[in-house]
Amino acid sequence: MRQDPTFKDIFAYPFMVEELLRWFVADLHGARALVDGLDFSGLVRVQEQSTTGSATDKRSYANDIVWRVPFRDRTEADRTWLHVVVMIEVQGTVDYLMALRIRNYVDNHHLELWRGRRFRATDRLAPVLPVVIYTGVPPWTAAARMIDLVTPVADRAQPDPVSRRSGLFVGDGYLMLDTLRLATDDLRHDNAAALLAGLCNPAVERLPAQAAALRARLDPPALRPLLEVALRWAQQTAERLIDFDLGADDMAEVDRMHESGELEAYFARRRRAYQERYRKEGLEQGQAAERSLLQRLASRKFGPSADARLAPLLKDIGNTDTLATVGEWIIDCDTFEELVARLDAGSHSRTL
Repeated sequence: MRQDPTFKDIFAYPFMVEELLRWFVADLHGARALVDGLDFSGLVRVQEQSTTGSATDKRSYANDIVWRVPFRDRTEADRTWLHVVVMIEVQGTVDYLMALRIRNYVDNHHLELWRGRRFRATDRLAPVLPVVIYTGVPPWTAAARMIDLVTPVADRAQPDPVSRRSGLFVGDGYLMLDTLRLATDDLRHDNAAALLAGLCNPAVERLPAQAAALRARLDPPALRPLLEVALRWAQQTAERLIDFDLGADDMAEVDRMHESGELEAYFARRRRAYQERYRKEGLEQGQAAERSLLQRLASRKFGPSADARLAPLLKDIGNTDTLATVGEWIIDCDTFEELVARLDAGSHSRTL
């Protein structure tokens, strides 16, 4: 599965991890109490290469990002951590063994954390919250829990919802952020992670507001490197997916427009130019098809040579109504010379 290294750069910032948890976990998954109980001032990056396994396994985890964040109201001696594993899956096929991969990842993560230390009867493993971010086109249909991958025993064929969900924090399952299937109402403009998710599936009508909101959300000077990475990614994504030049790569212009309060209008002007370009290209393609059809009609009525003789007479006609009139002339005229005479007489000049 091909991965986007820019995502790893973006979620290397604690601000983005906090934004992800406050929006995706708290809002979309209803875990507000859990997220509100976290002390984000203590958010710490964990070295991903600590995961054990073969060299091949480690390469497969190259885009996985691990953070840990303490719970509030705990003394240093009694501090409990939530480990957040952000797994990036971009533009690939669905991994139907993702639940098993999560299980393996979490197990290895715990074993490595306790390597060389004695685990006592009173010790406990840190809860782990795996989040998978997926931007592939096919809907994500893989099992979200290990229990759904295992052939069921008869009396457990339909596990209750509580038993399905209770294993989440011990590595049995994950939360899936499928960016291409988010509802528009879920894409908050006051959260950078939500804006980033929306920009994964760029819609030209929404892009100006989303890009301007992302610039505003990442305005603090301390977030400047993150801002530049995120806007560069948004620019590249829009160009790659919908051939739209957002203009976000010119940071000096973006900054100037942001400070003057005109950034969304700046992006909107670029959107209108983009739409006008495609309208003109579509019109030109349609007129070219009409000319080709008229040439074929003339050839069928007046003989094969009419096609080549009519082409130069039609090439400067840029009005759809005039082309339709020429079609009527082809039907009405008895000879090709009569058709040429009508064109040469300038009968169409008023509508060129």
